Amino acid sequence: MLKSLAEHSENVVLPKGCGGLSAALVRLGLVPSAPWTPSVVFTMATLDLYRVSHARCPQFSIYAFTKTLADLHGVPPRSTMHQHFSIAFDLYLDLRRRTETQVLRSLGRDSPAWRMKNCCPACTYKLEGEDQLIFSMLVTMDGNDSLKRVLRRGPDADGPGDSNERYDDRDASDGYYLPREKVDEWARKRLADVLPTDDNGEENPCKERWKNMVNDVTAKMWGIFDETGIFLCLCRHGFALVLVDMLRSGELSKYPLAVVEHLLKHFGVDLGVGYDIGCHFCTTLDKSELGPEARESRLRCLVGAFHGHAHNRLCQVCFLALYVKGLGIEDLEGCERRFSRSNTLAGCCRRASRFHRQQEITAYFKHTDDFDVYANLATFLCSNYEQALKILDDEGIVRRMMWEEDVVDGSEFVQAPADEKAYLQELYKSSKNTVETPATRYVAALDDDSANATKVAQCRAAVRQAQSDAAAFTPGKGKADIALRHALEKRERTATVLADLERELNVTTRWTVDHPSYMAAQKEARWLEYQRALDRLELLVVERLFELTKMNQSGTGYKMRKHIAKSLQARSKAVRNAVAKYNAAAATVTPPRDPVDIEKVLEYAFLADFDLLRHSHHGVDQQYWARPAYRSVMNRWFRLEHAHEEIKRLDIEIRRFVTWMRDEGAFLRKREAALRRTEGKTEEQAEADHELAVLLEEYRMRRERFEQSHMMRLWALKRKWGDRCTASLTPGVPLVPASGPAVGGGEGDMNVDEETPREPGLAGAEESSTEEGERKAPDDDDDSDAEGDDAHDEQVSEMLFRLTGLGIDAEERGESIAE
Repeated sequence: MLKSLAEHSENVVLPKGCGGLSAALVRLGLVPSAPWTPSVVFTMATLDLYRVSHARCPQFSIYAFTKTLADLHGVPPRSTMHQHFSIAFDLYLDLRRRTETQVLRSLGRDSPAWRMKNCCPACTYKLEGEDQLIFSMLVTMDGNDSLKRVLRRGPDADGPGDSNERYDDRDASDGYYLPREKVDEWARKRLADVLPTDDNGEENPCKERWKNMVNDVTAKMWGIFDETGIFLCLCRHGFALVLVDMLRSGELSKYPLAVVEHLLKHFGVDLGVGYDIGCHFCTTLDKSELGPEARESRLRCLVGAFHGHAHNRLCQVCFLALYVKGLGIEDLEGCERRFSRSNTLAGCCRRASRFHRQQEITAYFKHTDDFDVYANLATFLCSNYEQALKILDDEGIVRRMMWEEDVVDGSEFVQAPADEKAYLQELYKSSKNTVETPATRYVAALDDDSANATKVAQCRAAVRQAQSDAAAFTPGKGKADIALRHALEKRERTATVLADLERELNVTTRWTVDHPSYMAAQKEARWLEYQRALDRLELLVVERLFELTKMNQSGTGYKMRKHIAKSLQARSKAVRNAVAKYNAAAATVTPPRDPVDIEKVLEYAFLADFDLLRHSHHGVDQQYWARPAYRSVMNRWFRLEHAHEEIKRLDIEIRRFVTWMRDEGAFLRKREAALRRTEGKTEEQAEADHELAVLLEEYRMRRERFEQSHMMRLWALKRKWGDRCTASLTPGVPLVPASGPAVGGGEGDMNVDEETPREPGLAGAEESSTEEGERKAPDDDDDSDAEGDDAHDEQVSEMLFRLTGLGIDAEERGESIAE
């Protein structure tokens, strides 16, 4: 007698040879909450309803769900019902993983990296005859600290004790997570004392600006947490590639290094990796053990468009998405959008066990990939295509603006960021380096000698006072004696420097403050100090004005404006310090310069407002790339170029996607038909294959449910834009390696046998532990009947694919296929 949630009881007849009570209940569609003598069971439909509801709304907890069901059935909720449901739900998810693993094994898709290498058809399903792209694949990665988990600790006299969590070795990663041991290897390999520098060896100007750049080696999280967040990597379409747990730390460099190593291993060359601190990470990557492989694979670190506009201008001219060739209109901010939704998981993960936290995160990302990202893949492609075409509508206006600026072609625009970078680097070096002459160094040494003489006199007076009869008794050497000795040593060192400079300058009589040479050298030293302060102020103000360009442009969103304004406000402290040093130096030169009002500096919007540029020896106001009109047309030209790049990439991705949908359906139907055939099979084998075919049918239907909507969007794009849409909806030929085994043995080899087209299911199947012979259906022989059936299945699949397009056209015209 078994009780359900609604207190409904019924007798269950267990068949013979059922393998036990729990197995029999599962066969009847009931999931028990105990292994031997369960008193509560739940239907799989109820558990699946909660799984989908919780994936859509993570705040919908098990406790709330069980109380909701009790309310629907009009019964009082039992206090322990949520515990029974949690146990049954874990079992249900484990059964789903087991059945899915069985289906994937039958398809040859059970290798550890198969999911990652085949999750995005537009990125990974390459075809023959495709144009070469600058970036073969664009990905983005970032860390998020919302999904923390509290570490359970036992009591201790001085506070929290050691962990008292129960050991649980269950794995719920489902191919999403990198092993912790693999990530920790980079904690030992990486260079902890690497100073982030730019291409010229200068310190990275963005280092102090982003909190995940500072103290990234010794960053620690509160001791109450074990996992302090996740590090995520997505493809540009939003499919989750890799997940990493951040353990008791901030966003350390070992996490992106482990992710990049995984990407290089499975995706090869010409990868573009977006990261909000990509300017810093590229140096860390280059100096790590992964550096040679990354350079050989031509991997390039990029910065997302949203974060890039808040970086230092010297960083922007190197990493800003607007100036990166081959990036298209991709903003590389997919992680931020995904985190804005996954943050709702925080309540479920904060007090969960390690296994349940991983299970929650994996289930969420798996559901999102299948029912959000894949369901909207065609929408993403079509939206980007239309956005690129709308940008190209302004091409005539941009050409006219180029003519007004006397710009013949875009080569001058390509050179402008490089010239601006050279100017900013020159200012940066001049504001850091101290340019001195022997005469100015001699005057500085004379001033130091005078100050040292005064210090020695003061120390001697203190010693005489300490030795007087009225002084307190101090055994041994007193502080006054030590200070005198240090002052004398310092004066001796200064005297040595003075002697060397006098020999170099051929000074026979030591200069005094009223000596003409002394006054001339002092005037020169003050002018150099003033010029150095001016260069520092000019650098910060010019950078600020150029960084304001995006915020003052029409079309800039509210969040982008606030993001840029917040970063500029944080950097205003540096501008204030530079203004204070400039005013101090300006008062010492002859004739004195007028002081600068910090409030006016912060209100400048154009270079013409900055009067101090007249005294600058760099002449930024005379540079061609500094004029507002020139910068405006340059930015619009870059947008045109990115629109052309985006269309080229989308033409390739759309055809990949269309080909994948055709080949995936054909491959799965062929496998399903092979399992359903009974010729030459024993009764037990036929029954087992039939059950597997049912599971495979469900797997196929789950993947095909969005195909019609995808094709409708793609056909609508072609009809709306006509000849301007150059994307082909005709399936292509998948890329097959030159050599490799016939049944999914080679990397990227999708063929099931030599006479069938490349199937989308067996990429990387050589990594699977399943033997090659086990991947074939039992009756997948070379007899003529099987070959005839395969050819017939392929023809039917091709016909159904073409009828889909005709049906969509007819539906748009209000007709039917029968008509």
